[in-house]
Amino acid sequence: MPIAPALLIRGARAFTPGCDPHRPAVRDVLVVADRIAAIGDPDGPPLVPPPGAEIIDARDRLLMPGLVSAHYHSYDALLKGRFEDMPFDVWALHSQPAYWGRRSKAEIRARTLLGAMECLRNGITTIQDMNSLVPQDEETLDTILSAYAEIGIRVVFSIALRDLPDLDIAPFMAPDLSAEAAAIIGGKPGDPAADLAFVEAQLRRLRPLPPLLHWALSPSGPQRSSTALLEGIADLSERYGLPVFTHVYETRAQLAKARRVYGAQGGSMVRHMAAVGLLTPRTTLAHAVHITAEEIALVAESGAGVVHNPLANLKLKNGVAPIAAMKRAGVRVALGCDNNSCSDCQNLFQAMKMMSLLAAGSDAEPAGVLACDAVEAATTGGAKAVGLEAEIGAIAPGMKADLLLLDLHDPAWLPFTSATRQLVFSETGRGVDTVLVDGRVVVRHGRLTTLDEASYRAELAEVMEQVEADYARLLPRQAPAIAPLLDANARLAAQDLGLDRLAGGALRGRR
Repeated sequence: MPIAPALLIRGARAFTPGCDPHRPAVRDVLVVADRIAAIGDPDGPPLVPPPGAEIIDARDRLLMPGLVSAHYHSYDALLKGRFEDMPFDVWALHSQPAYWGRRSKAEIRARTLLGAMECLRNGITTIQDMNSLVPQDEETLDTILSAYAEIGIRVVFSIALRDLPDLDIAPFMAPDLSAEAAAIIGGKPGDPAADLAFVEAQLRRLRPLPPLLHWALSPSGPQRSSTALLEGIADLSERYGLPVFTHVYETRAQLAKARRVYGAQGGSMVRHMAAVGLLTPRTTLAHAVHITAEEIALVAESGAGVVHNPLANLKLKNGVAPIAAMKRAGVRVALGCDNNSCSDCQNLFQAMKMMSLLAAGSDAEPAGVLACDAVEAATTGGAKAVGLEAEIGAIAPGMKADLLLLDLHDPAWLPFTSATRQLVFSETGRGVDTVLVDGRVVVRHGRLTTLDEASYRAELAEVMEQVEADYARLLPRQAPAIAPLLDANARLAAQDLGLDRLAGGALRGRR
């Protein structure tokens, strides 16, 4: 990718560190190559651009750091709008890549581009893609990474690993489960040594990394991983200095399973993570809905963090994460949009608004989770989660030029009262005008500069013919497992686990 020339953003209201959160000062920002070179003094003379620099007239624009989506899976980006009113395990039966099997290179490329396209057009400049490679081979990996390089988004990529096949909800499945249903939901144990060796081989093979690619590590979830696999991930994280992302307490079933399998740690998944060396400042827990107050304190003490996914948590009937309690405890919080098949969008404006509203709806008294907290989670919080806080997430000299300009002429900003509050409660993504990644303009006037969108739509239409045919075959194939999973879900719902994260304290076990 060619190095971007100098670029001057002239006269934007800039969300710089410590600025007035409601009325940021008007500033010039000079970008040279991939970094912010200078920020003008609001009371001083305008910055003088070097010869040949592009000048972006940013009057009536809000300039902010590019958004960071700290939890995403690109493998089901083509399943947007497919599902609703499905508990987690029924949804997984239809969305997880193991059930779909090997996909064509054209489809892998198309799905990767689609997710990244939506992210960029909604101001997301960095994503953490926790990807389950099916098959787990270098060709699949290289196809994904090539698509990301083509479109020009920053990606923190991890290969999701698991070696324990049992479903989280398995303890609540009927003992007389039919052979047909058992065959659908069953799986085979994995080989932790082989999986770890594959991941480390990729860390060594792809060196030096392209400018926009960064590595992370991901056990799918502690409850799906043997001690050997978790300890191996902890070792790789330590030796390579890589962040770790894993699903923790996303569902009530995961809480129930933790109570059963982690007896030595008092039934706590978080304590188990600490015991295997995976509760560190490099670790981020995805979801953490069904987490106890004691475990929140442990997460805060360890320096680990949480990535909040409010859209997916609600869509899959998993409940409301205790974000206000996490804030009081000092847990660092990031934001994500999760899968396209369970949030139906890659839009952190929706996630920021939902984060604030859910906190407000959980307590009649002031909860202390404000719009500024949501903005922080989507910028600096995400940057910390992906291990890039020294590079992205803030507008300051020396930082990477991952930037976003929003059009203040949009009705969402009229009248202009508070940059922070309107960003969270009014903006929808419609106002995204210009996006820079690594100093390069990748969205200009709301349109991608790195991809011919008309050509892409034709490419996608061709790919979707096979996706539609395969989906039509998948539905009847998975149908025998739905009723047993719903029965197990009802049995689980009737259990008293000491926590209730459903909004309104909904009645359980009513089937």
